[in-house]
Amino acid sequence: MSQENLETIRCLFQAVENRDVAGVLAAYAPEIVIRDAASLPYGGIHHGLEGAKHHVEIAAQTWDHLQPEAARKMNGVFLDAGEYVVVLWRLKGLESHSGRTLDLPVVSIYRMRDKKIIESQMFYSDTTTIVEFLTGRS
Repeated sequence: MSQENLETIRCLFQAVENRDVAGVLAAYAPEIVIRDAASLPYGGIHHGLEGAKHHVEIAAQTWDHLQPEAARKMNGVFLDAGEYVVVLWRLKGLESHSGRTLDLPVVSIYRMRDKKIIESQMFYSDTTTIVEFLTGRS
């Protein structure tokens, strides 16, 4: 089932890049728990599909104006780890009026059950730089 788990996560990443909320939610089990850095606007712990939807919507609001289509590509490297899938990817941003850019590595770990994500956690290399970029201080 590991190949099926990898395919679920690949579909999740494609949905995120395309800003396809329904596609993102389709990857999650009803009991999904998402853990994201509390210092980020969309951070914290999100429970269930309603929590996941809120997480996706706030993340999209945060990044849409800072991620033109080319900056949405996360360049994921997908690693099978049994009931887990680990993804190495890039968080990118571009502030068009100033030319400021962001390009940082991130690791996400997804726990799977029956080809659905039941737990998701992101590990950012530098949340301070992300917050500074989002608030225009970098």
